[in-house]
Amino acid sequence: MSKCCQYMPGMLREPIEVQEQVETSIGGGATDITWQTKFTTQAHMKPLSGNERLYAERLDATTRNRLVMRYRADLVESDRVVIRGRQFQIRFINNVEYRNRWLEVDLDGGQAT
Repeated sequence: MSKCCQYMPGMLREPIEVQEQVETSIGGGATDITWQTKFTTQAHMKPLSGNERLYAERLDATTRNRLVMRYRADLVESDRVVIRGRQFQIRFINNVEYRNRWLEVDLDGGQAT
């Protein structure tokens, strides 16, 4: 069996929750969009960058992170990740070496999701 990449199962120490948007009817033809837990798992979180910008006379801080987790076919870019109570928007999902073993997930935090 060949080695896939530099990731090892022991690196997955951070509990994460993946949530998906759910549209529910609130009566009168109106709907409400909420977030519901899709699955929980362990992952490795690595900060990549951070910056601040002045937008509409307020200072916004944003971060870019990379999450490494075991392969899941049901993870999509419209989902979001919650780590230690903080919400992160999924920007890109990379199936490492297309071997269905590991996912590298680029996340943005500190902005509207």
